[in-house]
Amino acid sequence: MRTILNGFVFSLFFISAYSFADTMPTNHDHMAMQTAESYQSEGVITQWQSDRVGISHHAIPALKWPAMTMNFRLPPDIAANSLPAGTPVAFSFVKTDTAYQLQSLTPLKR
Repeated sequence: MRTILNGFVFSLFFISAYSFADTMPTNHDHMAMQTAESYQSEGVITQWQSDRVGISHHAIPALKWPAMTMNFRLPPDIAANSLPAGTPVAFSFVKTDTAYQLQSLTPLKR
């Protein structure tokens, strides 16, 4: 009787563990599963580099940043030198592990 009961308990444990494992994501990089928050601002292009663009931008309250000039990494779909220095722009960006990367860059008409 004890053998049957032990087998039954073991079976329940195995079935529960297997069912739980089925519901877990297969990618164990939980940080990668979180979507990065996107921030928006406006500014003026100051310079281009091969993989970055300098933008003098307004304050960004969500990040507690004052107005400043900084470089943003370019994504593959935004070509360097696509707008001349001095162009007013609206832009959005995300924080990556190593930099702040543009998501969009749109000229403003003023």
